[in-house]
Amino acid sequence: MNILHISPYVPSLHTNHAGGVCMGKQVEALRKKHNVYVLSFITMPLEEKIVKEEYNTNSSYFVRISNKDRLREGLLHLNKPLMFSARTSKEFKQQFLKIIEEKKIDAIHCEYTAMAQYIWIKKMYPNIIFNIVEHDVTRQSFYRKSMDSKGLKQLFWKWQLNLATKYEKEYCQKADHVIAVNSKDQRLLHEYYGLNQVELMNPYYGVDFDEISDNVVNKIQKSICFIGQMGREENHLAAMRLIHIVKSLNRDDIRLTIIGAHPNEELQKEECENIHITGFVENIEDEILKNQIAVFPLTLGAGIKLKVLLACGLGLPVITTDIGAEGIDEDGNTLILANTDDQIKNEILELIDDSNKIKSKSIESKDFVKKYFSWNKTVELFDRLYEVRK
Repeated sequence: MNILHISPYVPSLHTNHAGGVCMGKQVEALRKKHNVYVLSFITMPLEEKIVKEEYNTNSSYFVRISNKDRLREGLLHLNKPLMFSARTSKEFKQQFLKIIEEKKIDAIHCEYTAMAQYIWIKKMYPNIIFNIVEHDVTRQSFYRKSMDSKGLKQLFWKWQLNLATKYEKEYCQKADHVIAVNSKDQRLLHEYYGLNQVELMNPYYGVDFDEISDNVVNKIQKSICFIGQMGREENHLAAMRLIHIVKSLNRDDIRLTIIGAHPNEELQKEECENIHITGFVENIEDEILKNQIAVFPLTLGAGIKLKVLLACGLGLPVITTDIGAEGIDEDGNTLILANTDDQIKNEILELIDDSNKIKSKSIESKDFVKKYFSWNKTVELFDRLYEVRK
């Protein structure tokens, strides 16, 4: 089958955010049985590097888009959510049509709701399969932003929420298949939009257990980490919150590492003897493995948090909020749930000084993701959705 994979970011196992890594794994899986063509936007220098090193120009196509371009498209298409209109591009549309016509595309594998705006292609080619991977439910994400805001900012997010609800519903109802990456989002898509046949995939979170070395990693004693792309508001706020919590412990022996690209000046100013802000790192797994526990005090965001799964898969005990646990372990059977600052402080102190508990929770975390988030289940789903027509 000839499949066109479209996405807002370059799919790659070596990019600096979880969504891009998950998409890279999907492309890898699909290419084992199909002819897969990739069409994506390029938004940052790292993606330029990835394209040069990983992609064949005969089967992949990229459209460069700057912040200025996204702002212009947003102003020109105020009838759409800004997150969607930022991916409205004449050049992308031209490439999209050219690939479909020249490569005789049978199916489109669309990543993220914003890219589903290209579902208009089914009017021109009704037999093309158009499948949408909902990395999160945009309506819920925008609702949380509106509830967390005040004044003009709240009015803005309510406006965006109404637009997102309208278009997300339209796109999902027109798609051949909608794929959720966790059971919570599967449930929400049914509640919000009446979708009864939402498929469920296990997202790739960055760990191949067959490839992980059994070598013992020398961990920094009494070390905590947070992982996330710091350009995202929810990650920045959670990192700043965790820094505040760790400072309030008044423990000079506890070390905190904030791991992730694009920390802003406010975050970088927190660098000190016991608080390290890494910025972009070449090998995020090695950086995570230096630490004993991971803490994710998230208050915003929607969908499954792949960084939480990544930490669990690497064997770190995880303390997180209800939002951080969504779609993973909402009952707190393996994750340690804590929502207030005091609760998070207490859980950190109880865990950080108990090496036996750290060891047992580490084993429990790894076993949990092995059991419930196997990538093989996603491969089986793709085999069914893209079964070769006879």
